[in-house]
Amino acid sequence: MAFPAHRPPAGRRHYHRPPGIYWDDFHTESAWLRDQGRLHLPAMDLGAVLVLKGECLLHPEALASERTLPTLTVTAEGGGSATLRPEATGAWELRVSVAAGRGTTLRLALGGVVLSNFLAWMGRITGIGALQRFRAQRKNRQLRLRTLETAGGEVVFDFSRRDAPFSADLHRKHFKPAINIVGFLSADLGIGESARCMVRAADAAGIETALVPLRLACRNRDGDPTYAARLAQDNPHPVNVIHVDPPATRDLVHHHGRAFFRGRRNVGFFAWELTDFPDAWTPYLDFYDEIWCPSEFTRKAIEPKSPVPVLHFPHAISFQRLEEDVPSLRRRLGLPGEGFLFLSIFDLNSYAARKNPAAAIEAFRRSGLRPPEAGLVVKLQNAALNPGDHAALQATVSGLQGVTLIEETLSRADTYALEAACDCLVSLHRSEGFGLAVAECMYLGRPVIATDWSATAEYLDASNGCPVGYRLVTLDRNHGPYARGATWAEADIDDAAASMQRLARDSSLASRLGAAGRRTIEGRFSPSVVGAMYRRRLENLG
Repeated sequence: MAFPAHRPPAGRRHYHRPPGIYWDDFHTESAWLRDQGRLHLPAMDLGAVLVLKGECLLHPEALASERTLPTLTVTAEGGGSATLRPEATGAWELRVSVAAGRGTTLRLALGGVVLSNFLAWMGRITGIGALQRFRAQRKNRQLRLRTLETAGGEVVFDFSRRDAPFSADLHRKHFKPAINIVGFLSADLGIGESARCMVRAADAAGIETALVPLRLACRNRDGDPTYAARLAQDNPHPVNVIHVDPPATRDLVHHHGRAFFRGRRNVGFFAWELTDFPDAWTPYLDFYDEIWCPSEFTRKAIEPKSPVPVLHFPHAISFQRLEEDVPSLRRRLGLPGEGFLFLSIFDLNSYAARKNPAAAIEAFRRSGLRPPEAGLVVKLQNAALNPGDHAALQATVSGLQGVTLIEETLSRADTYALEAACDCLVSLHRSEGFGLAVAECMYLGRPVIATDWSATAEYLDASNGCPVGYRLVTLDRNHGPYARGATWAEADIDDAAASMQRLARDSSLASRLGAAGRRTIEGRFSPSVVGAMYRRRLENLG
């Protein structure tokens, strides 16, 4: 499948080794030009004027004809131009106007060196002995570059630093990162929450954002108003981050137009739940300049097949914890008022075979826990779109005491309320690309019982939860994109049932693990922590 070329992948600009600029031993604290050079400046607010400083020195080995000093013209793309015509040796400075706040390139050109450059070229081409001395270009070396500064005296380039003349610290200080977050920003589904998590992190890090709704069809309800007032159709910033399932990439240009992607760095934010990224999906990677993933598990699956960088940025987990007490939450949500409540929560559109709610139900059955001591809340959505899976689930809970089935789609606020109203999440998934429900319940201080494999194993262990043993199995048939022959985990149901017994009967253990889980999420996945990761990447891209 061929994708339209929106732009070539963006390579690193030569901030650290400016093209056309050289160093020598004639004057070690400065640099020189052969004839033309370029200084690339990333987008940052340096003011309307930049000052190039240097000095002119007579080279002791220069012939009389070489002792006339070159001229220097500096031209700023999108700005002004200035020319230096030195009449004597000594310090000089050249002021040039630039477009404030924009990335630009300063083009430097020596004048009065046509003859000396020609003689140097002839000496190199012909090997004539009398011309070899001109190859040193001593006339050019007499005009020296020391610094490029702002009008306020902040150094942008320091040419005494041969290894890295560009000031990265100044870039961090003045760079104003900005991204377009493109996704199902108001939809009630995991990939929509993925985009909303990014908004939280960007806000916490002071990253300017444009929130652009995906124009693709979405099977889930468009019912989350969190960022409704901020939604926009334009994407004015230099980086698009697109939260989408990889196959939907083929429809992006059709629905958003080529101009939406042209001239921008396009980033795909993908979650994938198996160890091997599908070969059929690898052509979609060509559309992007890089891929971001919410877990190392996903990154390691995609990276071996990706022609572009693949980076790990976890979801930012943070939301308003309800002040409402648990008994009132349970009354409001129609849950049993007493007993230790386990929760299994999933979207049937995410494939029941992967989410594996039947294992959580069977673990509750084997635990022997029953009302009033304990109960199990099974929260699902999109039953009408998955009638077969829905019927199988109903058959699984039939006749089992203590099970409460919730089938309607809840708002995010009510979903958080449900997670807070229950005492423990049970996620015996066969694989997760991140595990939003697991991280959310840990953030709420609820202990979690989860399969000890894939992305959730990166942040849940025996110190902060109840990891469940498993065996790896080979899929014997296709489950949506999860193809026959792939591998995922089969949780040990007896191990999970034993954890359910321990937590229901040991309140101190449940409290201790819940508190440890909360500390893990707050420490590793807070918006400020994740936002700082985004900011560092954007600073590097410049």
